[in-house]
Amino acid sequence: WTNKCLSYSGRLQLIQATLLVIQNFWISNTILPKATMLECEKIMRTFLWSGSAVKRRAKVPWANVCTPKAEGRLGIRRVGDCNKASMLKLIWDVLKGRPLLWVRWSRVEILKICSFWQMERKQSLSITWKYLLDLRAQASTNMVYSIGSRSSWSIWYEPWFQNTLLVSRLGYRVMYESGLSRNASLAEVISDSAWNWPANVRQLRDISLACEGIPIGQCDAIDWQAKGRSFSFKSAWEAIRAHHSVAPWAKTMWFPGAIPRHSFCMWLTFHKAHSTLDNLQRLGIV
Repeated sequence: WTNKCLSYSGRLQLIQATLLVIQNFWISNTILPKATMLECEKIMRTFLWSGSAVKRRAKVPWANVCTPKAEGRLGIRRVGDCNKASMLKLIWDVLKGRPLLWVRWSRVEILKICSFWQMERKQSLSITWKYLLDLRAQASTNMVYSIGSRSSWSIWYEPWFQNTLLVSRLGYRVMYESGLSRNASLAEVISDSAWNWPANVRQLRDISLACEGIPIGQCDAIDWQAKGRSFSFKSAWEAIRAHHSVAPWAKTMWFPGAIPRHSFCMWLTFHKAHSTLDNLQRLGIV
């Protein structure tokens, strides 16, 4: 790995084929401390620009490396973004009731009879579960609820309505005035496959009007970002990462059949990162 004959493109391929694979294994079920994430990125950054443990000046800032090649970067993913996407996968597994040992244990020992969206963030919870609960707002924005005529979704504690909880939107007073219990399901406001909300509360009348555009199907379902779509790590990462405008010159260097060393050299050219005399003078090296 410390062979000086390795080009920048060779080091980049080693990072993507080895270091990132090892990293993805550990972050799939574990919350990494921020210091660990920074250290992981430091190792990759140092190896990319130096080829060894000896730190040298980076030719391009790390933030300009860690986004897709189409946006003018090198396609390396930030550790924090990948870790968060992996945690969203755990939330998805819990909501879908996947037949996994961790999911079964969590439902019995952590959630018990409580909804994931309703659960209180207690100090006694593990770091992982505290982090999962902190991600609820971000997770709910990607959930698409399909409502059945005998829906078991909670009226108040599921983000089925515009990705928000009704209890957070309307408050507990509306819950009390509606006459619907705290544990009421959507089946209680559906009659003959049509919405039938209590008419005695003004706020619920507004919800009733908004629900006219929400179809009622045969059964409940949760999808990811669009109906019929399942969770994928890539889509979760895309929803988390920082986005930049597409670089019009990216296709001139990253294409099938391109020579990696030549592509990397051209990439450095577009970022004005070659060790030219004016750059060396600007950095105070000469």
